[in-house]
Amino acid sequence: MTHQIYKSGKILGILFTLILCVLSCVKDDEYDTPKDVCADEKLEGNTTFEDVKALYQGEILQIHDDLILEGYVVSEDKTGNIFGSLHFQDHPTNPTQGLQIDLDIWDLYLSYGIGQKIFIKLKGLYLDNDKGTFKLGGVFSAFGNKMIGRLPVAKMKEHLFVSCESPVEIKVKKVNISELDSTMTNTLVTLQNVELSPESLCKNYAEPEETTDHELNDCKGNTVILRNSGYADFYAEPMPIGNGSIIGVLTRERDDFVLTIRDTEDVNLNGARCGGVEYTCETPEANTTLQQIKEIYQGEPITINDWLVVSTSVVANDASGNFSREIYLQDETGGVKVLIGEIRIHERGFQLNRKIVLAAKGLVLDKTEDGFVLSTMEETEISGVEEEDFYRFFYMEDEQVEITPELIEVPELTEEHIGSLISFKDVQFEEETTFVVDGKDTYSTLTDCYANELVLKTRRQFENGDQALLDKNGTITGILTYDDDEYRLMIRNLEDVNLMTEEKCNVFDNASAVTIDYLATTYAETSSTVEENIKIRGIVTSSAVTQNIRPDRLVLQDETAGIAVVFDETHNLTLNEEIEVALLDAVLENTETGIIISDISADHVISQNTGISPTPVEISIDEVFSGDFYNQLVQIPDLQFKDLEGSFATNTVLTTCTEECTVELIETATFANDAIPDGKGTLTGIPIDGRFYVRDVSDFASDQPYEDCSLRYTNEFVFISEIADPDNSMRNTNMRFIELYNSSSEAVDLTNWTLRRYTNDNTAYTESRVIDLSAYVIPPQSTFVIAASAEGFEATYGFAPDMQGGSGGAADSNGDDNIELVDGNGMVVDLFGVPGEKGRGTNHEFEDGRALRNPEVTQNNAVYTFSEWTIYNDTGDAGTTNQPQIAPEDFSPGVW
Repeated sequence: MTHQIYKSGKILGILFTLILCVLSCVKDDEYDTPKDVCADEKLEGNTTFEDVKALYQGEILQIHDDLILEGYVVSEDKTGNIFGSLHFQDHPTNPTQGLQIDLDIWDLYLSYGIGQKIFIKLKGLYLDNDKGTFKLGGVFSAFGNKMIGRLPVAKMKEHLFVSCESPVEIKVKKVNISELDSTMTNTLVTLQNVELSPESLCKNYAEPEETTDHELNDCKGNTVILRNSGYADFYAEPMPIGNGSIIGVLTRERDDFVLTIRDTEDVNLNGARCGGVEYTCETPEANTTLQQIKEIYQGEPITINDWLVVSTSVVANDASGNFSREIYLQDETGGVKVLIGEIRIHERGFQLNRKIVLAAKGLVLDKTEDGFVLSTMEETEISGVEEEDFYRFFYMEDEQVEITPELIEVPELTEEHIGSLISFKDVQFEEETTFVVDGKDTYSTLTDCYANELVLKTRRQFENGDQALLDKNGTITGILTYDDDEYRLMIRNLEDVNLMTEEKCNVFDNASAVTIDYLATTYAETSSTVEENIKIRGIVTSSAVTQNIRPDRLVLQDETAGIAVVFDETHNLTLNEEIEVALLDAVLENTETGIIISDISADHVISQNTGISPTPVEISIDEVFSGDFYNQLVQIPDLQFKDLEGSFATNTVLTTCTEECTVELIETATFANDAIPDGKGTLTGIPIDGRFYVRDVSDFASDQPYEDCSLRYTNEFVFISEIADPDNSMRNTNMRFIELYNSSSEAVDLTNWTLRRYTNDNTAYTESRVIDLSAYVIPPQSTFVIAASAEGFEATYGFAPDMQGGSGGAADSNGDDNIELVDGNGMVVDLFGVPGEKGRGTNHEFEDGRALRNPEVTQNNAVYTFSEWTIYNDTGDAGTTNQPQIAPEDFSPGVW
């Protein structure tokens, strides 16, 4: 949140003087004030504040009726913070409305004291709603527009009268900011539980000769403007910095409420600020160190509740873009990261080497993989310190304190160095690239001549990201961080690398050969930078020629396993080439989709020779993504495309008629638009990165005729033989069932078969109640009984059903529904009823009865044929039999 300070300046001061002249401002002694004279006639109010405000219709108006308004004065201009305005409300206690009249006279308090009852004759006065505040007064023109102005002294005697009654006590209404409304404008209120916004802390009430706005906040984020005059007697006094209450006259300026105090006695802001914040306008004395603060941590985030103050220096900020929404502070005992909820932090006082006294009370201390972190807590979430809270924690000094980084060698790294400014000697970059690559956060490898490695992390916002990494050996400085199980260094700017001036050494000369399986075993279930100076040797089993793999990737296989290799740029390695790859400082991931080695540059390829392709391993579809064959060359036999139409790009599903496999090509594949083969055969490829990768068209070896898979999952001899809705079926004893019959001489596997119900006249079946028959087989010439309730069925018919279909499914129909039998290919093979037509009154109603398939039927029928059925119900409509059926005697489940 921000606040504005409205400055008058010289121009506004001149304009103010001109307006005073136009309004014929006179001194107090030019007017016979009525301070000792009360109204000499009996005056009585004949209108209300609300009625007066109701006269306003959107523009300034003059009142022509003989209206008298009475009210009680609540403003005072004794200190000069209110000038030329008299604010009055309708009651001294619990007011409901207030008004303001502008008067061309000074020292109004001498005649119109607080609590003084006054009468105003409204006839001839002007009324306006000025940005939400109703005002009475005279009128003047500015730039062709009428505006409310101060009532001239000569006119005051005609309109403003003091009651002969003694002033009364004004009982100020106590409210919270959230309770303010328009009826309270021009009344005296006490705002409770408020405090100055951080921007106004340690400031005076007003700038000299300027109207100054401050912001008052409550602890829930509500705000109101506190307006003070630079001509007030107390303008140069410092405002209190605590929480409490404040009394003032409330006005409105468009969407903002404005509070104006009469005197500093109206201000009582001496309590603890929101959240118990302790704050002083003077920089506190340091009483601890960062190391002592870290020792508070006991294994989980903790809020610091003690007044702990430490003198630190800024050792990292976001000036170069390499850090974002964070700073690093350090003292003689170490460093710590502080999360900041703002950007461009270096422009908000956090310059490098600036001394900052940190008051840690209220901050949350946590220890992450990246070291100790200080932050704030927003409800239950960790968040950065917002600018509005900087004052709570940071006391910024003008002094510069430069921290000397510790100079160490890579093997000397310890956890204690994390978060601190460190210098490493005798290191060099492995890559020949820029600080930032492809506009992404970049992780560059640093190594010493003994193959000890360190990662330099450079964010994509780094302002010098397009500059080349230094091709030299020497000293580098930065903030040490830790992530993904590795130390990382982050430089602040290019000055941190200006001591890298010596010739580079070669660290790959001493690489030791290991197998790919060794990598999987050594780095099992992890993602890490390879810290050993090792190399692997294998055959390239992928091809970049057909562009079905990214140009920066390949698959490498040795006698033990396969691995996906990701280069930092396009490589030129070809299919079946034998290569050696050094892995030092590369990132190795042992993922669910196999081993991946990345951050590989061309320099990592130590040797290239002609090789021989490994023999593919024959596997099943189920084994493709089992985890046993990732990044290895495999073959799947007996495969064909599920659909014979289209190209490789549009037709990606292959099948063995019992299982399916998806082969997706990337857009750049050169054979993506080739027509697919129409035969059946062997598919060669590599499971990689969650997909099955093929090199070219020859990987699809179709040497057998195409098979019609639809013949595997259907059977014409399985059909619905009986559907039951007994008249005596009850909720607690559900006797309903549906019976299937296999009329063939062979058992039928019901894998992927389903029963679907169309309730009443619904045109869509009830998906949540589909009965899946996949776990069952119907023996030859046998029935298969599905009960709505297995318990109710057995209690009624004396034996257990083959399956329980559950409530609401096809086996639980009330006689008005339509039933489909669907085979394993998803095709409707048998149908009772007409989907979309409610059964009642039709030839497929079996309510309180049964639908029995006639004995001469031996095959299923995907079209409902009434002549195949004998149907009993309670209506007898459309050729059915009106004869409700009673269970168990009228039913024959399990008998055909």
